[in-house]
Amino acid sequence: MIGFFRNGLSTKIGAQTDEIVSHARYPGQIIPLQAMTAQRPSSKKGLGGYSVNRGYQTDLNDLNITSVTVNIAFTSFMYTQPRDNAIEYTYGNKAYYFDRAQVEELDRTMEEAYSRNIVVAAILLVQKATECADPEIGHLLQHPNFTSGGIFTMPNMTNLASVNCYAAAIDFLASRYMRSDNRYGRIHHWIMHNEVDAGMDWTNMGDKPMLVYMDTYIKSMRMCYDIVREYDENSEVFASFTHSWADPVSQRLYSAKEMLNVLQNFSKCEGDFQWALAYHSYPEDLFEPKTWNDADATFSMNTPLITFKNLEVLNAWIKKPENMYKGTLKRTVWLSENGTNSRTYSDQDLREQAAGFVYAWKKLTSLDGIDAIQWHNWIDNRGEYGLHIGLRRYPDDETDPGGRKPVWFAYKAAGTDQEDGVFDIYKSVIGIQDWNEVLHTVTTY
Repeated sequence: MIGFFRNGLSTKIGAQTDEIVSHARYPGQIIPLQAMTAQRPSSKKGLGGYSVNRGYQTDLNDLNITSVTVNIAFTSFMYTQPRDNAIEYTYGNKAYYFDRAQVEELDRTMEEAYSRNIVVAAILLVQKATECADPEIGHLLQHPNFTSGGIFTMPNMTNLASVNCYAAAIDFLASRYMRSDNRYGRIHHWIMHNEVDAGMDWTNMGDKPMLVYMDTYIKSMRMCYDIVREYDENSEVFASFTHSWADPVSQRLYSAKEMLNVLQNFSKCEGDFQWALAYHSYPEDLFEPKTWNDADATFSMNTPLITFKNLEVLNAWIKKPENMYKGTLKRTVWLSENGTNSRTYSDQDLREQAAGFVYAWKKLTSLDGIDAIQWHNWIDNRGEYGLHIGLRRYPDDETDPGGRKPVWFAYKAAGTDQEDGVFDIYKSVIGIQDWNEVLHTVTTY
C-alpha cells in the first residue's frame, strides 16, 4: 500500500478508488516568528469589559487588577475599500482597511493594561451584517444561516473570500498586539465569540444540530489559534460558555458539557491544541445574588448548572487527565464574565450583592483549577436588561454617579490582609459561621 496525504486526509490507493483512512490533522507544532515571554495573572482578580473610555482608570491599581477581557468587534472598523485615515493591511494578496482612529483608541486600552502588567484576553466578536461598518464586510462575514434574533454572528467559513477576510482581521490584530516590542500593548489570549451554548442569541448560525454548530465553531477556534501562535507560542484560545453544564439553559440551545465533549473528541481526532475555558458562572437567576441557594447547581459532575455555588465541579472537571492538553497540562480556566446583582441600590440589596461575591471568592482561593475571575460588569450599564451587577453604580446615577458599591470595597479587600475584616460581616447574610462551610465535595461518578 502506498500512503499519502491529500487536503489533510490520510489516504491509500485502493483497487478502485482512493480511500480515506484517517481524520484530517492540523499542524502539530506551529513555529513562532518571534520569542514572546509567557505571562500569567499574578492573582485571580480581574475585570471584564475593560476599556479606557469607561473612565475610573484608578480602579486598576486600587483593586489590584491582574487580568482583563476586552471586547473587540473588529467588524465595526474593518473595510474592503480604501478610505481616509485608514490603515491598509494585506493578507492573502487582498488589501483590507482598518479605521485608524478606532484602532488607536484600542491601542490606548491595550497600552494602559500593558503598563500595569495586566494579562489581556480579547473577546473576538463578529457583528451581524446590518451593524458592520462596511456592508461588504457584513456580506462576507455574516454566516449564511444567521437568523434575525442573533446578537452576533458565527463567522462565515463557507467560502474562500470570507475565510480570507476573517483570517485577515485576526492576523491584523495579532500583528499589532503580539509584537516583541509591545509597542501598542499586548493581547495574550483570545476568547472566541460569546456564550456559544446560547448560540442562537450570542453566536448565531441558525438553528443547527449541535455537532454541525461545533464543527464551525472549532474551525473558527483553530483559525485563530494557528494564526496567533505564529506570533506568540504562549497564546491560548478560549471557548466561551454560559453557566449551563449538563442541561441547556433553555430550549433550542446546547449544553456546555456536551459541547466540551465534542471539542475534546475533535481535538483527539484532528490533533490537540491549547484551547482553554471562558466560563460564565453567574447565579442561577442573574437577578438573585444569593447564589448559595441555587437549586440547579449541585455537587455532581452531571449538575444542570455551574454557578458560584458549585465551582468545585468545574475545578474537578478541568483537572481530570482526560481533559488536559495532550493529557498532561491543565487547561486554563477563566471565569471571564461573572457577577452578582443588586436588585436596587438599597442597603440590603447592596449588602447581598457583596455577600455573593465574597462567597464566590472564598471558594476561588481554594480551587487551584480555576485561574482567574473577570468581574462583570465593572460599572452598572443601563443596556444590561435591568441588572446592577457592577462594582460601581450607573455613571448617570442621580444620587451618586459611578459611586463605589459595597462589592467594590469587598473586591478591593480580596486577597489582601484586609480580607477577613471586610468579609466577615457577610457571614450572617450567607448563613455561615466559618468560611470552610462554603466548600463542598464533588460526587465524581
